[in-house]
Amino acid sequence: MRSSSFPFRLTVAGCLLALGACTPSPPVARHTVAEYRASTALRHEQMAACTNDPGTLGQTPDCVNALQAARREDTRSLRELPPVQLPKTDKPYIQSKPGH
Repeated sequence: MRSSSFPFRLTVAGCLLALGACTPSPPVARHTVAEYRASTALRHEQMAACTNDPGTLGQTPDCVNALQAARREDTRSLRELPPVQLPKTDKPYIQSKPGH
């Protein structure tokens, strides 16, 4: 009985190895976060492609790297923003009284 189960196990092991060899390798990013941070044009080009087709490209390594670079480079501090220009109005500011 042992001799009949050995070829079966060997066949199963061979099939498992063949399936493991056929799986695609994970995608590798073409550019690093540092490269995307250094090149604004490259970063914006990749971000445009990623936002144009998020279903296909959204979680690819290049989209993740470009997004991380954009978060670091394209986000400004509130102190760097210009003052907010509120529209002029003819109505005077009315402060409500407590209890109303």
